[in-house]
Amino acid sequence: MNGSLTNRLQLLYERIPFRVLKLPESEWVAKSAPGKWSKKEILGHLIDSAINNHARLVRVQVEPQPLVIEKYAQDDWVRLHQYQEWTTEVLVRCWQSHQHQIIILMEVASEEALYKLCDIGNGELKTMQWLYQDYVAHQEHHLQQIVDYDF
Repeated sequence: MNGSLTNRLQLLYERIPFRVLKLPESEWVAKSAPGKWSKKEILGHLIDSAINNHARLVRVQVEPQPLVIEKYAQDDWVRLHQYQEWTTEVLVRCWQSHQHQIIILMEVASEEALYKLCDIGNGELKTMQWLYQDYVAHQEHHLQQIVDYDF
């Protein structure tokens, strides 16, 4: 697997918990507007993303190609998990645990596996490498909404 991509996720895994746990609870639960997610819900969404992508990253390696990537109802997942009610510490540890699983998959991915194909919708084919790149960029994007970081 691309070492720099793995390193980016590893840095998030190691450093984000210390940064976000410094935020006051009032920042975690505040919503910028009705219908928007709080920081707790954003982090919960990233947990849901990790769960869904973990399954995709395993399935693309063991099932016939191209693997059809099923979309999931992101707002419903966040609503049903009730992340707003979770303690911040549990939420952060859950996020970190799921990142650990993705990092392991990244580290053990063979060169051949990186080129396995996925149908991401409308017949658009992407490689497993693309899934990893998209996943890390998605994590970085939403984590930036929670806390500024520059590493």
